[in-house]
Amino acid sequence: MMKKFCFFLPICLLLSAACQKEATPPSPVLVVEGWIENGSAPVVMLSESIPVTDNSEITPADMLGRIAKWAKVTVSDGTRTVVLTGMTDTEYFPPYIYTSGRMKGEVGKSYTLTVEYKDYKATATTTIPEPVPIDTVFVRQVKDSLCTAVCGFTDPLPKGNYYKVFTRTEGMDRHYHPSALAFSSDDQLDGYSEIFLYSTQRLMDHADMPNIHLGDSLWIKLCTMDRKSFEYWSNFEMTLAGNIYSTPIARSSLEGNVEGASGYWIGYGVEKEKLLDTSKYSGE
Repeated sequence: MMKKFCFFLPICLLLSAACQKEATPPSPVLVVEGWIENGSAPVVMLSESIPVTDNSEITPADMLGRIAKWAKVTVSDGTRTVVLTGMTDTEYFPPYIYTSGRMKGEVGKSYTLTVEYKDYKATATTTIPEPVPIDTVFVRQVKDSLCTAVCGFTDPLPKGNYYKVFTRTEGMDRHYHPSALAFSSDDQLDGYSEIFLYSTQRLMDHADMPNIHLGDSLWIKLCTMDRKSFEYWSNFEMTLAGNIYSTPIARSSLEGNVEGASGYWIGYGVEKEKLLDTSKYSGE
């Protein structure tokens, strides 16, 4: 069944907080959205939240005006600390990130993020768990030129593994976006397992579900993460599922793992991305 979602990245839910009926909107807070993968540099985006009322409409211009530039952002692996550099990057929105090529994520290591901006001081710690390779990707169903895909993998022992799938469509996306409802803990998994991929969550995009089209070249990335990070994604995805016919920000308040701010700092374990050519669907 086709469903209509209003897709927002987690930062958007946090930027707007919850729509308020009070005459005086809540005070702004610092919003952190950051991650580090094994083999890749850390990426952090900072904004101040946008207080809104029931009749408010958040525009891209509003978000651009809330970018937190000139913050001091550091990442420590317990041995050394690196100061991240703020820079414009149009591959993201808001188009401003903090990063540094002087630190790359490593499996098994913990990373502490510290942000100092105005009167804010925020900290968070995350760990990059062992990645799990993708065994197979394939198209499961096609209807009216729209596809449902599958990411198949083998859940290893011991238990306590947490998964989230991200996707990127060639010719449309410059970086990975979360795949809607594509997450799982291994509480109910045993050996070979599958996660269904229905759509890609793009910022400020009202998209049908599914929104994977027959003929798309879809890059698929399976990420492992720690429990606290999984709880954040689980709450975010369930918020979307519970607000199918309305904007998620209307009633959303997501608890992240950042002390002194809203948002998240997540370590992802990634083995290797896989490319799915959906035009090769066999119809079976």
